[in-house]
Amino acid sequence: MNTPAERIVILAVKHTVIAFEKETGAQLWTRNLGSGMTGDFVTVVADTSRVYAHTHGEMFCLDLATGAVLWQDRLAGLGYGIASIALPGFAASGTAALVARHQQDQASSHAAAGTGAAGT
Repeated sequence: MNTPAERIVILAVKHTVIAFEKETGAQLWTRNLGSGMTGDFVTVVADTSRVYAHTHGEMFCLDLATGAVLWQDRLAGLGYGIASIALPGFAASGTAALVARHQQDQASSHAAAGTGAAGT
């Protein structure tokens, strides 16, 4: 595991983003995104080099390897509700990635058995 994307798992809770080393569980970095509100929900998604997070009406872009804030936007006029974040070309969640992999495996099994995708 050489790249940050291969070795890091991200946790987002109470307006904080934390990066852990997958194999050992060691905390690599912590980034508090501000806000005096307790229990504030953090929406987070990551790609191979950046972490995108939203909390309390603000959007942040963090460096995946270091947690440094690369940019942020206060999203003026949009309020403080819970947000959704999407990255085109990336699975929406670990579950989505697992489902996609399962479907690929099934299609490959059916093709190898000559049964077709419908299993006929």
